[in-house]
Amino acid sequence: MRSLLARRREALERQWQRQLAASGIPERFRSKGFADYEVDIAEQVRARSICQDYACARSVGQRPGETLLLLGGPGTGKTHLACAILATLVRAGQRGWYVSLPSALRSLRDASASRSQGSEAEAFAQLSAPDLLVLDDLTDAPEQDPRGVLFEVLDTRYAQQRATILIGDLPVPRLEQTLGPRILERLHEAGTRQVAFTWPSHRRRAGSAQAS
Repeated sequence: MRSLLARRREALERQWQRQLAASGIPERFRSKGFADYEVDIAEQVRARSICQDYACARSVGQRPGETLLLLGGPGTGKTHLACAILATLVRAGQRGWYVSLPSALRSLRDASASRSQGSEAEAFAQLSAPDLLVLDDLTDAPEQDPRGVLFEVLDTRYAQQRATILIGDLPVPRLEQTLGPRILERLHEAGTRQVAFTWPSHRRRAGSAQAS
């Protein structure tokens, strides 16, 4: 009996790992959860708490379409917490997709260049259809996105009440400039929570500790 239960657990774990990989979560973060997020100060505790609450609400279908903004410097744990949220929802049976903004725009551009309506529609659906989209490396999108595809994606998700997490190293004023007023109005109407990651880079602190 124990052997059978062990095999079933192993099979479920393999299935779970395949689902995580299919969601686009980078391998570095597939084994990272909320419990692995190191907290030293009250602001980090608050950031983790907000992200856990967001994951909990989404896993039971509360606050549909709510957007989460994770903004701050590199190495502060934004991607870690976003992937922990996504993993929680994938485990709950929801569809999720993690992608960087440059990769997303490149996929859409390549699909458009192929002149195949099917390819372009499939690339667009990969961003607009998941229950949760995690869009990382948010920078100066309008310059990279002359067709305004980012607006189309977020507008579609807004209309269909699908949740989105936006991650960026830019401050709020630049975020507003990047997204533009039309997108911001829709995000705020659907509900938006913001977390500012203002503490020093964990990677730099870890490197300094090793050097000493």
